[in-house]
Amino acid sequence: MSSGLSHHEDVAFLEECSPPLIERNAAEFRRLRDLLVEVGEPARRAETRTEWESEGSHTYTARLTEARLLTAQMAEGYDRAASALNAYAAAVTTAKSHYRNGKHTERALAALIDTKGVAVTKAARTAEPMRRWEDMRATTGFLDFLAEATMDVEDIREEADRLHDAAGGSFHLARTVEAEARATCVHVLKQAYELLPEFKVPAGGARPDLYVAMADIRREAAASPLTHLPGSGPKRETAPPPGDAAMSPALRDIRMRISSLPQADDSYWDPPGDDGERARWISHNKEVLRAAARHSGVPDELLAGIAWKEIGGQYGFTDDLTDTVRGAADSPLSPVPARDLPWRLGGTPDETSFGPIAIQLRRGAEVLGYDPAHLTDAQRDLVEESLQDPEQNAFIAAGFLARIKAEAGYGDVPAEQLTDAQMREIAARYNGGPYWQSGKAQDYGDDFGEALGKVKDAMR
Repeated sequence: MSSGLSHHEDVAFLEECSPPLIERNAAEFRRLRDLLVEVGEPARRAETRTEWESEGSHTYTARLTEARLLTAQMAEGYDRAASALNAYAAAVTTAKSHYRNGKHTERALAALIDTKGVAVTKAARTAEPMRRWEDMRATTGFLDFLAEATMDVEDIREEADRLHDAAGGSFHLARTVEAEARATCVHVLKQAYELLPEFKVPAGGARPDLYVAMADIRREAAASPLTHLPGSGPKRETAPPPGDAAMSPALRDIRMRISSLPQADDSYWDPPGDDGERARWISHNKEVLRAAARHSGVPDELLAGIAWKEIGGQYGFTDDLTDTVRGAADSPLSPVPARDLPWRLGGTPDETSFGPIAIQLRRGAEVLGYDPAHLTDAQRDLVEESLQDPEQNAFIAAGFLARIKAEAGYGDVPAEQLTDAQMREIAARYNGGPYWQSGKAQDYGDDFGEALGKVKDAMR
């Protein structure tokens, strides 16, 4: 393979990349920049227009100057970070366009290859079309020899080579555009980070809870549009408790919040079977659903409507069974790949859904701030445990819906202004992911919309 070609597997990560989410993070940095800039002018007035005659006046002036310069430097850092992320989002958009072109050409190559026979070996069945064609035009093994002995590929060789190189070229363009943009973005982010001050807690010292300490300031700032992005929930980050490296700040925050909420009704052993039982489940858990929705900046009825659709799915213990079977099939010794398992068993272990509001483990990990591709066993157990707890499950589902809301272009729309049609689209995206426009996902969205009236009644 020439250096100008790449394979699908080299750029498959682009499927999960979301320019709107990158831009949303850039907007968060820009919001902080604007907040700091707004502080700068009062600080300058206090520094230059205050006359105070005393032995300590020089200390007062010096501290004000220091504070003003500090906020200006922080503002510059956040501004650079925002610009870097916006540039990266634009590059990812371009890379995804090349990636889509590659997939389109790859499908044509697969169709052409299929005219010559069916893959026999497990490796051949799971290989991407470019790899399959490379294998067919250069037999590599006894089973391949037997499988390809009766194949005459000469009549498709020219067209297959063309499609192979075109797909590989598109994938290579996607890979190059994203990689170069990512390297530049990371470099600028490091520069921006260096502009931020480093606050250190003395060894053995207690970490101050600034959120609690600044209660009066928080009340005064509540009306400012710069305290949070439009359409988002409240801002508060917490540090993980000492000695528990597996627990993320987001998960700790959720567990702190649910400690003051009513006990939720679980459906692990007995999921609702009809609309009446669904309505009772929603009504019983409405306080938890409201708290979770408002925390993430999504409408109460959106979260409750998704719950309405999901809680009547399957028994909780079947999720555990599915996870076990997929884990066994994911082993290199398994004769059947996890994705090729029959019925609903097909899929990787990290695609297993858990909890009354069904969330895939990898999506739950993302909401909680973990890297799904590099979960430790302890982290994976924590995510699974959290998804199966109904209160934590509601907060994780709300966080996932907030992410989908932003990806759909409604990130700036306040929860109370989201229309039924927009919520129906978010429901379809929740079900279908990148294939949300498919018939199945659209049916899910339509069912969600038809049930909204009953959901709103149950939430009253």
